[in-house]
Amino acid sequence: MNQIIEIVLPVFCLIGIGYAIARFGILNSASGDGLADYVFKIAVPVLLMRSIATADFSNQSSFGGILSFWVVYFSGVFIVWVAAWLWISKVFSRGARAASIAGVAAGFSNLVLLGIPLIEQAYGREGLQILFILVAVHLPIMMTASTFLMELAVRADGVDKTTLNVGIIFKKLLLNFSKNPIIIGILTGIAIRFSGIGITGVSDQVVGLISKTTGPLALISLGMGLIKYGVKGNIVAAVGLTVLSLIALPMIVFIAGTYVFQMPPLWLKVAVLAAASPTGVNAYLFATYFKVAEGLASSSIVLTMLGSILTLPLWLIFLG
Repeated sequence: MNQIIEIVLPVFCLIGIGYAIARFGILNSASGDGLADYVFKIAVPVLLMRSIATADFSNQSSFGGILSFWVVYFSGVFIVWVAAWLWISKVFSRGARAASIAGVAAGFSNLVLLGIPLIEQAYGREGLQILFILVAVHLPIMMTASTFLMELAVRADGVDKTTLNVGIIFKKLLLNFSKNPIIIGILTGIAIRFSGIGITGVSDQVVGLISKTTGPLALISLGMGLIKYGVKGNIVAAVGLTVLSLIALPMIVFIAGTYVFQMPPLWLKVAVLAAASPTGVNAYLFATYFKVAEGLASSSIVLTMLGSILTLPLWLIFLG
C-alpha cells in the first residue's frame, strides 16, 4: 500500500498545487494557458521525439503483439463509446450531438497530461516506452473517429443539412495533424531513429532537460486548467459517464488483454492504467466547438478527475 501511495500521491499533489495556484491567483489564467501551451507544444513533443529516437525496443513485442495491444485498448474504447451513446440518447433522450460528446467523455482518456507522468511514476522508462506505442496512434484514431461521428450527429439532429463530404473532412484532419506538435514530435523521433543521425552530446543533454520538465509541468498545468471547468448540472448523466470511463473501460481492457489476447504483464498493466486515466479536455473542446453539451463535458472532466483519486490506487492494487 505504501508503494501505491508513493506512486499516486505525488501525481495528485502536483495537480492540487496547480489548482491552488490558479484558485488563489498566484499566477493568472494567461500564465496557466502559457504553461499548458509549453507542455503540449514543446515538452511533450520533445519527450516523444527523444524517447522514440533513442528507446531500446529490442525487448519489446513483435508487430503482432503491438497490433494486439492496440486492438485490446480500442476495443474497450469502442464498447464504452457505444454504452455512453446509449446512456445519453436512450436514458436521457438527448440528441445525437450530445450522445457523441458523451462518447468522447467516456472513451477519450487523458494519456498525455496525466497518463505520461502516472505511467512513468508507476512503471518507469520501460512502461513509458510501451505507453508511447499507444500515444502514437491514440490521438489520430480518436480525433478521426470523434470528428466523423460528430459530423454525422449534426446531420442526424438536423443542424447541418448539407451532404457529408468525406474527402473534405479527411483533408481538414490531415491539415490539423500536420500542425499538431505531438504528431510532429512522433514523426521527428521516427525520422531521427531510422536516419541514423541520433541524439548525442549537448543536443541530448538539452532535449533531456526539456523532457524532464514534462511530468511535473503537465500535472501542474492540468490542475490549473481545472479552474475553467465545474460541475454544471447533468450530474446523474456525468456520473454514469464517470463509471464508464474509470471502471468499465479499464475492466474491458483488462478482460480482453488477459483472456482474449493474453498480453505480457507489463503491457497489460500499461494498457489498463492508461484506460483508467480520467477524461481529457478534448471532450470539452468538442462540446464548445459544436456548441452542445458543454455542461456534460465539463462535469465529466471534473468528476472523472475526482473519481480517479480513488480508482487509480485501486487499479494499481488490482494490477499488482
